[in-house]
Formats: sequence, C-alpha cells, structure tokens
Amino acid sequence: MSQVADLYSVLGVPEDASAEAIKKAYRSLAKRLHPDANPNDKKAEERFKELGQAYEILSDPEKRQRYDTMRRAPPPPAFGGRQRPGSGVPDWQGAGSIDDLFSMFFGQGGPSMGGFEVRGGFGGFDPEPGGDLDSEVWVSFEDAALGRTVTVHLEGQPQPLRLNLPPGAESGLRLRLAGQGAPRRRGRRGDLFLTLKVRPSDRFTRQGLDISSKVTVNMVEALLGCQTTAPTLRGDVRVRVPASTQPGTRLRLAGQGVEMDGRKGDHYVEIDVELPKNLSDEEIAALQAMAKRRNWNF
Repeated sequence: MSQVADLYSVLGVPEDASAEAIKKAYRSLAKRLHPDANPNDKKAEERFKELGQAYEILSDPEKRQRYDTMRRAPPPPAFGGRQRPGSGVPDWQGAGSIDDLFSMFFGQGGPSMGGFEVRGGFGGFDPEPGGDLDSEVWVSFEDAALGRTVTVHLEGQPQPLRLNLPPGAESGLRLRLAGQGAPRRRGRRGDLFLTLKVRPSDRFTRQGLDISSKVTVNMVEALLGCQTTAPTLRGDVRVRVPASTQPGTRLRLAGQGVEMDGRKGDHYVEIDVELPKNLSDEEIAALQAMAKRRNWNF
C-alpha cells in the first residue's frame, strides 16, 4: 500500500465506515478540538485543521472513492515513484501529508493529477470549502410565528448568537450565519448552518397561517352569552361569546394569525363548555323543571 496520509485514522473510523458514521465522528471531534474550546493550544488547532481536511475528502463520495484508489495502489516504479506532469499517474509520494493530500484535491497543482480535479493552475489558490458547521436550535412557538429576534447559546460558541427569525418560521428551516463556522486552513472562517426546531405551544396550534386556541366558559355563559378573554400571538383580546354557543364552536378573529409575505392568517377561538359538578338539590330541581318544560328526556 502506498504511503498516503491515513484520513480514516484522523477521524478515528474504519475504512468501511458509513457516511453517517464519518459525519458523526467529525462532529464529535470538531466540538472537542474547536479552537474556541482550546485557546492558545497549537496542537489542538493543528488537529482541528487536519480533521476538517479529512472530512472534506471523506464526506464527498467521489473524492472518497478517488482517495481510496490512491491509498490502495502501489507507487509506480518509474522516476522513483513519481510521474511527469500530464502522464495521467498520481504523484503518490507527494501525498505523504494531509496538507499535500488536501492540495491535490482542492488547491494547487496542475490541471490534472491522475484524474483528480484540481482548481486553478500551478501555484494557484482556491479557498477550501471546509469550515462549515451544522447545528440545531430550539425556539418558542411565538418567536417563530412572529419572526422575532432571539438570542441562542450553542455548544462550542463562546458568545451567544442573535438570530433574526423570518415571520412564520417552521421546524426544518435552515438559517445560514456567514463567517460563524470553523476556521479554515486558508481564507475566512466557514459558515454556520442552523436547523430550526420549534417547540410546541401549550396554548396555540398552527395550520398554515392560521392559529387556533381554546377558551373555556361555563354552562350559563355559553347559554346566555358573555365576554371573555382569549390569548393570541400578540396578546390577550376580548371576545364576545354569543348566546346559545355550542361546545366546539369556533370564533374567527380576522387578521390575528401569522403574517408572512404580505398575507395575514386568522385566529380561531374554540369554545369549550365546562359543566358544573356537585349540583345542589335546588339546582337539580331547577334543571329538572326546565327539562320538563322543554320535553327533554332525563
């Protein structure tokens, strides 16, 4: 086997590791070796750089296949293991370090090195694509629906981050924070990509731009009508419950739902009627009398 830098050892995974296992190993090590978690530690910084380089190659199926081919192939005999530029055979011995290997895939060299795509001409430079990080962030139902600015704390980030959520944001939305990722070997820092997770609300449910909530009134209030208070995304509002309101009736508050892209949803208040418990003898007699007048069975 040729003396090519062992990227699998850098990530601590076997050669037959799945793409998911490689990603998991990278994320675990990246958190531990991140420069923000190891200030003034040159060894950790170098390991972090090598980690990113290894992941950039092994996370790309095509580049991983090319790397595996290079790693398993014996060095060619001509020219002491080297080939002239343009011969179509890789310079295996030039890939003894991770830096050299990474340059073969992403940075310097000729227009072709054994079929490996190389960006730029001899001595050219192309910023490496590594350094991007992925994470998840939880926000409240109200913050997401209204598109508020929130402050979040992420593991590995020394400072809290301020996120400007778009109105109507939902779980699964990916936000990009330019320059907030990991340091690259060359060039600016990578980007931080956040996948949004919205916490369920104990007061509201959402369907599209419409919001729903429940309000409980007692039997007399439902029969005779009343004024009550209903929660909305923007605060409590007074709601008129008409006389003879049935359980499950939905009252519409126009324009009180999610506002997004110039459109406004509505807020629906569902009326829940609470029946009295532990009735007195007088109350039972009064209800029985009313039932007889209305010919109700009881």
